[in-house]
Amino acid sequence: MDAVIELQALAAGYDKKAVFSNLDLKIFSGECLGLFGPNGSGKTTFLKALMGLYPPLRGTRSIQQSVRFGYCMQRQAIDMLFPFTVFEVAMMARTKQIGPLRRPSHGDRQIVMGALETAGIRHLSERPFNRLSGGEQQRVIIARALSIEPTCLILDEPTTYLDVKVKKELISLIRNIKAAKQLTVIFVSHELNEVLNIADRFLFMNGTGDVTVCDKESLTETLLSDIFQIKISLTNENGKIAIY
Repeated sequence: MDAVIELQALAAGYDKKAVFSNLDLKIFSGECLGLFGPNGSGKTTFLKALMGLYPPLRGTRSIQQSVRFGYCMQRQAIDMLFPFTVFEVAMMARTKQIGPLRRPSHGDRQIVMGALETAGIRHLSERPFNRLSGGEQQRVIIARALSIEPTCLILDEPTTYLDVKVKKELISLIRNIKAAKQLTVIFVSHELNEVLNIADRFLFMNGTGDVTVCDKESLTETLLSDIFQIKISLTNENGKIAIY
């Protein structure tokens, strides 16, 4: 399997200060990489470095030309003061891609409506975004990212502040989208159980600048306890991994 993104000895940060360093990582087409770490551990810095928004302080970032990122921002980042409709919010990313000088075509509109359909919210297209529930808003943000027809979908803490039922429905939607569109997915969360059960491989950041990459076969209680400096116990029942 070929890597679509490769980071070698990468250090990234801002104001010339590295938030993490010496990261070696290959991301493969069609996999789900789970990124976990507490607030302030460098998750956002990693995402910005991955997408090329932060240049490497050291090391290299190689990316295949075919890679197109669809970034699902945290829904709190969307301005709630303006009564944008669901369709308008989803179209924002498409408009940014095609450029400000070209008006969206009928084809562009069809692509956006298709993204809303995929996210299960086509029927809400004319509803004001700020009148939706948290789960519905998150589906709009996913549709927004899908509207640029990405090959790599980045989900930045998509289940934050959602109740358990809505979280499960959203995780199921993400799995279905990944499978149907054969996307590479990067799933970011501060809930370790969530990351462990959706991802194929894991990237752990503990806030000290250290980054650990491992797959499910390498995941042990000792490894997690060493990374986060707390006692962690793992259970595995019916293919579901849980910590306590």
